Amino acid sequence: QQKSVTLLKNADLGDGKALPLAGRPKLYIENIAPETAQRYGDIVGRPDEADFAILRLSTPYDPPRSSNFLENFFHQGDLAFKEAEKARILSIAKQTPTIIDIYLDRAAVIPEIAEACAGLFATFSVADEVILDAIFGKFNPDGKLPIELPSSMAAVRAQREDMPHDSEAPLYPFGFGLRY
Repeated sequence: QQKSVTLLKNADLGDGKALPLAGRPKLYIENIAPETAQRYGDIVGRPDEADFAILRLSTPYDPPRSSNFLENFFHQGDLAFKEAEKARILSIAKQTPTIIDIYLDRAAVIPEIAEACAGLFATFSVADEVILDAIFGKFNPDGKLPIELPSSMAAVRAQREDMPHDSEAPLYPFGFGLRY
């Protein structure tokens, strides 16, 4: 699992890079088991109480369009977060430096989220402990994107269906990945 962890952004917070986190910070978490996160920091209930927020997100998708059983196995629809969810995520990122881990079972359109967060990871179904180990520098992530992340839904719609990674000005290109 460690080999697949892909670091996409590590912002400069003025006193150094956001990642890896050090010490035992106060953490606001979403979609991480509290009993696992407690080994890394002190868990708080609100973003404004935290030194850092850590959000684990899944790639957006639309519900099945029909009762065809195959639609339950494959995500489809828009690759962008719905406005209400995007606004919620951006609100957290405005309150405290936010580290986002997005599970990519397909591409996602996340330019505003990528801009607002302090750190951004792409993962492919890794355990909470693995992403927290990466966030806290227990290993240096060296994964590379196996897909590109487009900059907009307009770029997705303009892509050719039979050509991989050919969208105009992708947010993160095929093969992108940073290290600490």
